[in-house]
Amino acid sequence: MDVIRRATEVVGKHGPRVSLVIKADIRPGHDHGEIEGKVQRLNAAIEQLDSGK
Repeated sequence: MDVIRRATEVVGKHGPRVSLVIKADIRPGHDHGEIEGKVQRLNAAIEQLDSGK
């Protein structure tokens, strides 16, 4: 994760300590990620509320 390493190096230039927490769920065959599924489920729930069901 090159972008994380580079960002950490840049931030590290501005102070003696960098605190970093990363959570990743990397699974073969799951290209779109859980966040997209959550957004789809939320939009479906909103549509149900709007339609009065």
